[in-house]
Amino acid sequence: MNEPLMTIKNVSKQYGNHLILENINLSLYDNDFIALVGKSGGGKSTLLRLIAGFEPYSSGEIIFMNQRITSLNKQMRIMFQEDRLLPWMTVSENISFRSRGQQIKEKALSLLELVGLEDFANYYPIQ
Repeated sequence: MNEPLMTIKNVSKQYGNHLILENINLSLYDNDFIALVGKSGGGKSTLLRLIAGFEPYSSGEIIFMNQRITSLNKQMRIMFQEDRLLPWMTVSENISFRSRGQQIKEKALSLLELVGLEDFANYYPIQ
């Protein structure tokens, strides 16, 4: 079998004396599809934040594409549970936030087209 795309080895996460995750082990291969399921507060989002490099793990290691994750993992993308849209900006403006220029606006529109939402480019999140 080929090498795993990501390996999580004995990863634990603690906040002070509170143990959130303990000795998590997982290997993921290209084209794997997994779901993290569990009760609220069970550590699912914490594990995703560790994989993304948003915060450090307390012990163990996470290896992604043969590199140990020790800081922000720029290859990862994450969708938060809560919305992160700025209500005073349109959908298109939210997508291109912090970028400038006509080329960025065109890229935002092409992304909306990719997911079939181009008709909502000038709508506000509340709409």
